[in-house]
Amino acid sequence: MPILNAGGQHVVTVFTPAPGEAERWRFLLGSNGMVELRMTDGSSLVGRPAIITDDPHEAGTDAEGVLLALPAFAHELVLQMLAPFLPRSALIIALPARSGFEWMARSVLADHEGTVAGLQTLPWACRIDEWGRRVEVLGVKAQVDLAASPPQATQATVEQMAEMLRVPLSPAPNFLALSLANTGQIIHPGIMYGLFHAWDGQPFAEDEAPLFYGGVNKETAAVLQALSDEVQQVRARLERKAGFDLSSVLPLMDWLQRAYPDQIADTGSLQSSFNSNRAYAGLRAPVRPVSGSDQGGSEPWFSARYLSEDVPFGLLVTKGIAEIAGTPTPTVDRVLLWAQERLGKEYLVDGLVAGRDVVESRAPQRFGIQDIDALDR
Repeated sequence: MPILNAGGQHVVTVFTPAPGEAERWRFLLGSNGMVELRMTDGSSLVGRPAIITDDPHEAGTDAEGVLLALPAFAHELVLQMLAPFLPRSALIIALPARSGFEWMARSVLADHEGTVAGLQTLPWACRIDEWGRRVEVLGVKAQVDLAASPPQATQATVEQMAEMLRVPLSPAPNFLALSLANTGQIIHPGIMYGLFHAWDGQPFAEDEAPLFYGGVNKETAAVLQALSDEVQQVRARLERKAGFDLSSVLPLMDWLQRAYPDQIADTGSLQSSFNSNRAYAGLRAPVRPVSGSDQGGSEPWFSARYLSEDVPFGLLVTKGIAEIAGTPTPTVDRVLLWAQERLGKEYLVDGLVAGRDVVESRAPQRFGIQDIDALDR
């Protein structure tokens, strides 16, 4: 928010429908309080929203643009709440889009005439220092792709959002490329699988939760590489069969070096690229206190966003695309089967995207997409 509002360049309304959150934030900031963003170079940006509200009518009316800085599972709910009040010309953009965003957005905003756009990934790695008041930026990606629909609006949207967000953006050729290039779908479920697929159920001590990116070992790196390779096979199949431009769908190692050119100390391998990335330093795997235990300790938090977001709005979408393309994905299948068990969901049945919980995802099958040409509609 300070990036948009610092210096008063843009009038920012924050829509936060979580019960009591808008009132809490208004009280916290009072009449003169500011939100501070501490940058990696030690500088700070400050700003404050003009309005903080839980009323979709107040938030949506006359809005020129909607920036969905939300987990992917909240995109649809928030758009449904805002849709009756938004101008039909408003820009809708997700930061980040994750996979299948356009299919969902167009289904919710059926008569929308404005641009729908999304970033491939969030430009910043951040952590909250003080809720509602202060955020620290741990790292900034050197380049982030943006896709837009209609495609002819892409370049103008890239220029507009690069100015607003103060980060370098590049045009992605289409939303299909953005979906397949969603690196979170590889990195987060892949590392969770690597860290915890053989977990024995024993709690961790309070201060022993494993490092997430720093915990990538040789075996986990092999899983990540296999996932990346299978995405590349899907890409190649679609380019060959349908002529789609998917040139922005990079192998994982290439993406890391493009996104973090000056922050990775050792680029000798995929494992070392994760272990030595300063933007990832010290970040631990998601854990939670062991419930019902008098002895303390923590356990893996499987319902954290690394699975609950990056499976139904990421890896499962790629599996659905691969199924339509006729491309086998054995490693994707293995990680999905493990993840759906941990999440208590059913996405794959007999190797197909046909489970009862597909309706909660953004897999193309949910939207009735069954052939390759319809993937880039």
